[in-house]
Amino acid sequence: MADSRWQIADGRWQIRLRLFVSIPLLSLLLPLGLGAVESAPLRAGEIVYTVQKDDNLWSLAEKYLGNGAAYTAIVAATNARNAQDPTFAEIANPRIIQPGWRILIPAPEDAGALIVSYKPPEPEKLTLATTTSTENSGLLAHILPDFEAKYNAKVEVIAVGTGQALKLGEDGNCDVVLVHARSKEEAFVEAGYGVNRKDLMYNDFVIVGPASDPAGVKGMTDVGAALARIAKTQSQFVSRGDDSGTHIKEQFLWKESGLELQETTSIITKKGQDSEITYLRPSGGWYISAGQGMGAVLTMADELQAYTLTDRGTYLARTLGGIDLVILVEGAPRLFNPYGIIAVNPQRHPHVNFDLAMSFINWFTSVPTQKMIGEFGKDRFGQPLFVPDSEAWRAAQ
Repeated sequence: MADSRWQIADGRWQIRLRLFVSIPLLSLLLPLGLGAVESAPLRAGEIVYTVQKDDNLWSLAEKYLGNGAAYTAIVAATNARNAQDPTFAEIANPRIIQPGWRILIPAPEDAGALIVSYKPPEPEKLTLATTTSTENSGLLAHILPDFEAKYNAKVEVIAVGTGQALKLGEDGNCDVVLVHARSKEEAFVEAGYGVNRKDLMYNDFVIVGPASDPAGVKGMTDVGAALARIAKTQSQFVSRGDDSGTHIKEQFLWKESGLELQETTSIITKKGQDSEITYLRPSGGWYISAGQGMGAVLTMADELQAYTLTDRGTYLARTLGGIDLVILVEGAPRLFNPYGIIAVNPQRHPHVNFDLAMSFINWFTSVPTQKMIGEFGKDRFGQPLFVPDSEAWRAAQ
């Protein structure tokens, strides 16, 4: 099956051709002298190819030209031939081709000149609302250039908490969301704000704190009991306090501590936008609600020598910056941290870039990208920061 990083258009997508001419109709017109076209003969090594289902230009360039990045040579050659012979497609968007199109694959020795002559369209913009953990860990900076190069796209990343990321999707202020709070993700889709939710990857949460461990929680596997001990000793604990996936998980874990929790409302500001959030927290001045992203909270906890709940990926990335906190509680099933990706529903918000969002989801869940996710962090930490978990990845194992 062809590489799913590139998408064949189907009936949902509108593709522009300079002239719509069906091959059967053209064959009827030519004997009458209508629509006859003088087409230059093929050069040595050129191939006329009819697009098949599941084809994409990247894989065709890999097959016939030896390099997927040479797909622009196919675009340039096909569009030049279209100017002479309208039975060839005009490829307006290289990432979308239709079965049945006639395209021209140039001779390998001509590809270089065609690549130089090709003037790509302006990059399409894709707005991704995601969690701070995917950005703070360095994952997005590592893998997004691959997508941007293959799809002639520019991804604008808005890194906020899960709650705020989903709100951006609800309001139509992004094209796709990447978050880690399954119950909220499902509610987002059920309410009609998102479509095509896919499993993406996972890591786990850990409780980190000072090496001195004043609450004595090191090695505990009952997370609720560990939090209860932190509260009993009134050891400082820094909370995200921002309605993020991590904050949502933290509230769930505090419920298991057996402590009486109080409902609190706060105003948080991210990217110039104020949001009111309501959450549960234990009482006491030892509990600090930061209203910040994961990286900032780890820095604060390190300065205060306090405990906090963090995803493992961001924690490991921040150890490179010199934080002294250590992992004290880990490995419990309750600390599992899955991520999902969802396209914003174009029926709710027609202005969103749904086609590119779908391409992004297919690229992110494809085996090659999942492999990049699984390798990220191994060279620096001896372990990946995220574990690939898409349906395509699981099927390939």
